[in-house]
Amino acid sequence: MTFPNDDNQKHALRREADAWVRRLASGQATEEDARALQRWRAQGPAHRAAFEDAKRLWRDFAPAGEQLIAQLASSSTNTNGRRMSRRAFIGGMAAAASVAGVALLAEHPLLGAWAPISEWDADYRTATGEQRTVRLHEGIVLAMNTRTSVALRRQDGRIDGVTLLAGEAAVDAMAVAGGRFHIAAGAGRIIAELPARLEVRRVEERTCVTCLRGRVTVQVGNQQRTLAPRFQVDYGEAGLETVRAIEPDVVSAWRDGVIVFRNTPLPEAVAEINRYRRGRVVLMDRELEGRSVSGRFPIRQMDRVIAQIQQAFSTRVTTLPGDIVLLG
Repeated sequence: MTFPNDDNQKHALRREADAWVRRLASGQATEEDARALQRWRAQGPAHRAAFEDAKRLWRDFAPAGEQLIAQLASSSTNTNGRRMSRRAFIGGMAAAASVAGVALLAEHPLLGAWAPISEWDADYRTATGEQRTVRLHEGIVLAMNTRTSVALRRQDGRIDGVTLLAGEAAVDAMAVAGGRFHIAAGAGRIIAELPARLEVRRVEERTCVTCLRGRVTVQVGNQQRTLAPRFQVDYGEAGLETVRAIEPDVVSAWRDGVIVFRNTPLPEAVAEINRYRRGRVVLMDRELEGRSVSGRFPIRQMDRVIAQIQQAFSTRVTTLPGDIVLLG
């Protein structure tokens, strides 16, 4: 197969790779399909890279992808080959690293459609794009950002803190003098000496703690950092990182209903957009990964960010069912 130029080749390979993934995810695949896929991938590195990108896209679909899969499966044509079950197909192909991502998709078809088990014990939870404020006790107010799960911590029947299971929360306890407020998040423990104002963000396995007022101590294993106002620190399973100064207007912008990007790498910006927006935005063009974006956008109008990205980088935007958007 020949193509007039590299762009045409890239788009053609993407279409072919997408067709392969749709076929595998539809449950209509045959043994001959498996052999044909192996032959297609063996044509060269560009074919293998296109297939890996297509798998990544379908993994990122989460629940929105189920709608598209159902539509594609219902319209797909039958093959003359002997049809095998999805489990049999995955079982035969899982041994080959080439379809490991498809195996994950098939065995977890509703990935993301419900809260993870680790968040089932939450006392309060916000949905995508939702924000919520909860008044705890004695002048302590908890503000929750999008996709946040929080469990209350009690000592002798009294709330003395929270566990941030996922997401982002702000604690405002400026009206309380004396005492401490405890927050557990991931591998760390946060202790705020009241009065205090702080924010904690936990996305995947990374946690960020920001002190806005008062004094906040962060503990991870045997490590400990004490934060003064306008400073923050990140941590994960590997421990605490370096304390750094922050701009409160940027870090806390979400409390005013906006999101601020300042020379933010595009992959990070897309990940942040996906926290607030239903569906999924997927960065398809690897050349865009080195670009950055700046601006201040209303949280309820995340599509404005997509429009700016399209205009700034002259990139192609493809909209699919389930609020899925492909960039590039």
